[in-house]
Amino acid sequence: MTALANHATPEPDTNNESGPKPMGAQGISTLANDQDRDLITTLETAAIAAGKAILAVRAEGASVVVKSDSSPVTQADRIAEQLILDVLASRYPHIPVVAEELAEAGKCPGTARGEFFLVDALDGTKDFIAGRADFTVNIALVRDQYPAAGVVYAPAHGRMWSGFGDVAHVSEVSAEGEITSRTQIRTRPLPKLPVALVSISHREPATEEWLKRLSDYETQNVGSSLKFCLLAEGRADVYPRLVCLKQWDIAAGDAVLRAAGGATLSLEGVPLSYGVEGSDFRCSQFVGWGRTPNAPAG
Repeated sequence: MTALANHATPEPDTNNESGPKPMGAQGISTLANDQDRDLITTLETAAIAAGKAILAVRAEGASVVVKSDSSPVTQADRIAEQLILDVLASRYPHIPVVAEELAEAGKCPGTARGEFFLVDALDGTKDFIAGRADFTVNIALVRDQYPAAGVVYAPAHGRMWSGFGDVAHVSEVSAEGEITSRTQIRTRPLPKLPVALVSISHREPATEEWLKRLSDYETQNVGSSLKFCLLAEGRADVYPRLVCLKQWDIAAGDAVLRAAGGATLSLEGVPLSYGVEGSDFRCSQFVGWGRTPNAPAG
């Protein structure tokens, strides 16, 4: 059982301005302007469509192929990615897209000035294949190497997280793909007993060694980019990952986390940056924090 099942969603705190705030079922009224709201709505719509396709494949039974990097891929990955690419091409034809299966086919742009999308249509493929629920759809917009906007959708859980600027939300999504509620979220101050999130599918000795730096902590096993989302909701505190992932694995979750008040830092303490020029789309080792240890408590 995962952390999503073990922990109830925090109730909105109406006495704390920094606490979660209930939002309308469809409204994103806290975003600055219509253009921003349209962007997030587009990303959410694409993610929900991809999630419905993934669940349909799961119901029918997915076939698995091993890619050149020895990682698994299913028809759900490819169908969901194409749905997202079609939506982005329709709404934002001028913005380049870097996506996992496009990269495998050698079709990603070699350069992208200013802004580009990062897409991982099915993060947590191993969890998906194993029949677990911790897989996600991830779409991010990078601007000037910064994850400016992101959406992470967990279709098997019926939950979606969105982040833009300094505003982040968690939404409940019905089986029909309708957003039924939306709540603003913020990270929590680092407690005396922090909750550290580690992968279900990947056991990493380097990560275990890093965790020994914490004087005391509780561990929870969570799959895919959901780890960023639990940090953003204030349900966990730190997520160390000391292996090199791809930028599309983390950009959307990173965007949500930063919008909620958190940070994703390199081991040198520098915020992660994203780029295309001369890149194989790898990201450095990192630690995601709900609040960094030296952050103020407020």
